[in-house]
Amino acid sequence: MGMAGYRLTNDAGSADVAIVTTCAFLNSAVAESERIIRQLLAIKRRRPGMKLVVAGCLVQRFRTHIRQRLAGVDLFVGLDAFIDIPKLLKNGETFTASFPPSRILTSRNPRLLSTPKHYAYLKIADGCNNHCTYCLIPGIRGSLRSRPVPDIIREAEDLARAGVKEIILIAQDTTAYGLDIYCRPALSRLLRKLSNINGIHWLRLMYTHPAHITDELIDEFSSNPKLCRYIDLPIQHISNRILRRMNRHYRRDDVEHLLARLRSIPDMRIRTTLITGFPAETRKEFNELLEFIKTSRFDRLGAYAYSAEPGTIASQMRNQIPEPVKQERLKELMQVQARISRRNLQHLRGRKLTVLMDAADTGRTEWDAPEIDGVVNLPETAKTGTYITALVTNTRTYDIVGRPVRARN
Repeated sequence: MGMAGYRLTNDAGSADVAIVTTCAFLNSAVAESERIIRQLLAIKRRRPGMKLVVAGCLVQRFRTHIRQRLAGVDLFVGLDAFIDIPKLLKNGETFTASFPPSRILTSRNPRLLSTPKHYAYLKIADGCNNHCTYCLIPGIRGSLRSRPVPDIIREAEDLARAGVKEIILIAQDTTAYGLDIYCRPALSRLLRKLSNINGIHWLRLMYTHPAHITDELIDEFSSNPKLCRYIDLPIQHISNRILRRMNRHYRRDDVEHLLARLRSIPDMRIRTTLITGFPAETRKEFNELLEFIKTSRFDRLGAYAYSAEPGTIASQMRNQIPEPVKQERLKELMQVQARISRRNLQHLRGRKLTVLMDAADTGRTEWDAPEIDGVVNLPETAKTGTYITALVTNTRTYDIVGRPVRARN
């Protein structure tokens, strides 16, 4: 937008153009997106010259009737046309969304950080080929489209020159990276090349698929000094019957074998995600999941009550679980995990850890992704964006209390 003569502002009341980038994978995300859009439509009615643009997944998901659903929006933009917004506004266009999407942002497109300047998310691919029965992603974002390695490296080098020290790799399935353009998994090769970039100290890997973890990737966790000993590994469930109904392409013994291999790596930490209340989940199957969590003692864990999204196979399955039952199971699971997390963190008391400061008195270890995992609270302040060594003096349910020992850089 800056290249087209626009200047960014976070004040919607004074903006000439307001752009809402949306999420639409869950009904709750749709509701939040539409709430914000309607707030901006109210501002637009008071300022008739203002243009309102709605972009992203909401447009892709409801592309056949979104103009009727949100009357008053000036331009709807799908996933293919973010960078075309200035041209589309100039030409008076009102809608553009193709399916399946074919374009993916590249390093040739200008990048504006929405995170603090010391860390950044780096998208390595878009779309997904897994077709989990509960998920809308293939129907919204299309099939896997990986970015070429040189293009990702160029963007990472630009981020490093701008002061970024931690790069967080994301995609709908990061472990599928390269299968479409290189005909084989290429994530390990990409990680090695990223680790050669000066200025980047941490590489963090999110959204991996248990069925796609290669021997090469496990070796990378053991040998790459810049790759955080942290993996985001959503197993979703552990009952073989439920996993089969979810179309997850692995069984319980596959998960157990993978966890054992990952935990053989010194100081490795594993984050997982679970879904409770999937259609036809019995109390026995939920208890199986609960017992597995107790024995596996995941370091970080998030869980969600199953959401029946229209258009998914799972939403049409029989024996949908009542909402109160789903919520009660979710509460029970998270209470168990809270106890596990407290015990896991207690073992860190007295250790010295490297901490990346996200604020003057708050930082993260390499075992914590921003916004979703725990933090390190410090009574003394340190410069934001620097690495320090901190002594762990106390621990809580999910967070650590530490005392700075020295600055690292």
